[in-house]
Amino acid sequence: MTTKSGGLSIYDCMSWFSSEETLTGNDKWYCPRCKQHQNALKKMEVYRCPEFLIVHLKRFSHQRQSFFSSKKITEVIDFPAEGDTLDLTSYVLSNKKGEKLYYDLYAVSNHFGSLNGGHYTAYCQNPIDKKWYDCDDSDVSRMNGSNAVTKAAYVLFYRRRSTAKR
Repeated sequence: MTTKSGGLSIYDCMSWFSSEETLTGNDKWYCPRCKQHQNALKKMEVYRCPEFLIVHLKRFSHQRQSFFSSKKITEVIDFPAEGDTLDLTSYVLSNKKGEKLYYDLYAVSNHFGSLNGGHYTAYCQNPIDKKWYDCDDSDVSRMNGSNAVTKAAYVLFYRRRSTAKR
């Protein structure tokens, strides 16, 4: 999928999340029957969608070496913000009727800093006036909701359109 920034999209992340993975080495599956660690296949899938969807963007990469090391992933991940719709129709297994599964963004939690320390802010849409606000500790200011897509986006909050009160 083409993105505004030319980088990753939330749909790329959904595809990677649901792709099959082989567990080997230190990640082998422990078989309770034979009491041995075995190579195994793992696949994560979404079976059904809730009214409220919270998407945690994995921003920290952990490498196993003689000790664990971590680094923050700072690439922008494009996701539908104000005026756009997150469409999960093709990612949900139980959607046999072909129902449209559309979600609207209403908040973003941002993380600035590293694994050892940082600062959180939020972008959120007021449910009454439908305007977007940038919340940073005690400072709150109006913002354009389409500017919610940043490299600091960490947790995304969506509400299913069919159940949202309009």
